[in-house]
Amino acid sequence: MDSKGRKKTGNWGETLVMEHLLSQGYKLLARNYHCRNGEADLIMLDETGLLTCVEVKTRRSQKFGPAEFSVGKKKLKALVATMNAFLYEHTEYPEIWNLDLAIVEDFNPVKSPEILYFRSVRIDD
Repeated sequence: MDSKGRKKTGNWGETLVMEHLLSQGYKLLARNYHCRNGEADLIMLDETGLLTCVEVKTRRSQKFGPAEFSVGKKKLKALVATMNAFLYEHTEYPEIWNLDLAIVEDFNPVKSPEILYFRSVRIDD
């Protein structure tokens, strides 16, 4: 798949996750927030009001392995730096935030895509 196709698939997955989380009581603050350190797919307030960065990975097949394995320490550290930049610009939010990972799997054309959601992802040194 070319980069245009990957971007289209990624945007589709982000929209699915965003709509799912909005239906669960989340509030969208930013989508595709960019800074010099990287990008956060979704920045939201969860159903309890906790600031949450949601990294979304979308897979149409398992050809390259499980999507959750594509998020390594380097990506997680970039997300931390990105959230620090967001908080620097948005002082109205407390510096406490959560990092969640959403995986969209679309392996079966006769079924709706499946969203796997992992809360409170941590970086192990």
